Amino acid sequence: MCGITGYVGQGDAVPIALANLKRLEYRGYDSSGVAYPLADRVHVHKAVGKIANLERSINGGMHNLTSNVAVAHTRWATHGRPNEANAHPHCDCTGRIAVVHNGIVENYAELRSELQEAGHIFNSETDTEVIAHLIEAALPSVSPTSEEFVQACRIALKKVSGSFAVGIVSALIPDSLFVSRKDSPLVIGLGEEENFLASDIPAVMSFTRKVIVLEDGDCALITSKSVRIFDLDGNPLNRSILDVTWDDQSAEKGGFDHFMLKEINEEPRTVRDTLRGRITEDSRVVLPDVNFTSEQWNRIRRISIVACGTAYHAGLVGKRLLEKTLKRPVDATVASEFRYSDPLVDEETLVLLISQSGETADTLAAMREARRKRAATLAIVNVVGSTLAREADAVLYTQAGPEIGVASTKAYLAQLTALSLLSIYLSQDHGLAEEERIKMISALRVLPDQVNDILSQCDQIHDLALRLRDHNCFFYLGRGYDYAASMEAALKMKEISYIHAEAYAAGEMKHGPLALVEPSVAVIGFCTQPHTNEKMISNLKEVKAREGFVVALLREDVPAPDCADAVISVPVTLEPFMPILSMVPMQLLAYYVAKEKGCSIDQPRNLAKSVTVE
Repeated sequence: MCGITGYVGQGDAVPIALANLKRLEYRGYDSSGVAYPLADRVHVHKAVGKIANLERSINGGMHNLTSNVAVAHTRWATHGRPNEANAHPHCDCTGRIAVVHNGIVENYAELRSELQEAGHIFNSETDTEVIAHLIEAALPSVSPTSEEFVQACRIALKKVSGSFAVGIVSALIPDSLFVSRKDSPLVIGLGEEENFLASDIPAVMSFTRKVIVLEDGDCALITSKSVRIFDLDGNPLNRSILDVTWDDQSAEKGGFDHFMLKEINEEPRTVRDTLRGRITEDSRVVLPDVNFTSEQWNRIRRISIVACGTAYHAGLVGKRLLEKTLKRPVDATVASEFRYSDPLVDEETLVLLISQSGETADTLAAMREARRKRAATLAIVNVVGSTLAREADAVLYTQAGPEIGVASTKAYLAQLTALSLLSIYLSQDHGLAEEERIKMISALRVLPDQVNDILSQCDQIHDLALRLRDHNCFFYLGRGYDYAASMEAALKMKEISYIHAEAYAAGEMKHGPLALVEPSVAVIGFCTQPHTNEKMISNLKEVKAREGFVVALLREDVPAPDCADAVISVPVTLEPFMPILSMVPMQLLAYYVAKEKGCSIDQPRNLAKSVTVE
């Protein structure tokens, strides 16, 4: 989710690349940088923080030399802390090659070790830097031809496992940009005797509305007068030109009406990115940053999950999953309660803290209280270098990228995916049967495609929202994992549509809430756990008997109950992973109801993205 821009043409490339980069600031970033070839080397400028800091750094260095080629980058840290050394671009040993990169190099540790043994010197903690050194190592001579340089880039990228969108400038090809992509977006903007590179269409819209959207495995050599596209084997390719008709505001959202909808549609990639590099070919989970020794783990007798809001709801799912796999007691507590409750934790407790930002005040205070009592701490967090990530004993990054909408969507799915990985990791050598582990990992591998299948139902869910928009109360019912998921579904509805919404364990309806059911009340029943489905249907019949509007959320292999006014079907997966799939239509339903009511979706009233004060 970092930003890439580039320019090749007759103009001054650096200010053009930076101006285009600013159009991607909405994506979030922690540092920025720019590189341009001049004379016999590549010049690189970097700065922590906003692009304005980078511009001041360049101007302070009396940048008055003009280059016609440049690449620029905003970084959202995934490997290495957010600092100037880890900011992009990254260079090779000679200083003649500079690379900007979005994505994750899964095998970077192995590649880095090989390159260091061959004498390469690294200057950062990032995975990206290996790409520059791989290109250097693949060059046939110190003065390669343009074609030999392109071949070296292709050879290097073939060695990379993972995802990438790369822009490469070099003093060896000073009039060209080499680019390639795999699983991370990249577009080329077409101008008159100038061409542009970007990770997203909004970056180039000030200059052109004609773009080529590169596909996985595509490479391109871009000059001011030509764009040559080929695959990683060098075979030529043809790609169509897209005429962009969006306005500027819509373009930032990728053509979607709101960031929330854009981020819901990014969820297949989010789940895939959270899994990427963490599952081996023999179906084991590897989490290098969760570096507890066997001795430390053997001391742990219980786990306490602590979080706020959406992250707490993810923790409720995690509680059940961790108990199932580890056979140890797990509790989940709201961070604001944990910190003031004199919690019963000690050196035999693992406190698991979940936060998207890593800066949530109550969660940070809870972590410090846990550490004061000598408990081990593990953070599940999205933002690399955040306070929570720095201060916890171990960290598991969700790798979800920036989330702009205040109502969390893709970050929740990333947290559930990370908890699933963690549960397997902690138990695979401590009692989890091999057959069960393989079954769980097989289910995780197909989750991104299943999420994508659910997104194809958006029209059906929009139609349901039209039927529900005038209801003044929503109840969400579930049992087991479904109850935990229903709490997050209710939060999504209330925070962006401003409709009263509550989640209940389904068996509790007859203990009071059933008195509120009338025709203006909608009740959504989560029925994805086979062993409780019959009881769930019975609960929904009680609602229907009192004239409530019943929506049944079912696995696609379960027939629709006759008491349901509407049905939402989701693909079949293992019971612990059903909350990942069931939440996608619930997020869409909340979104469409809020849209029909004319609510401010991306910035709901009275709410902030990160709660950094009590």
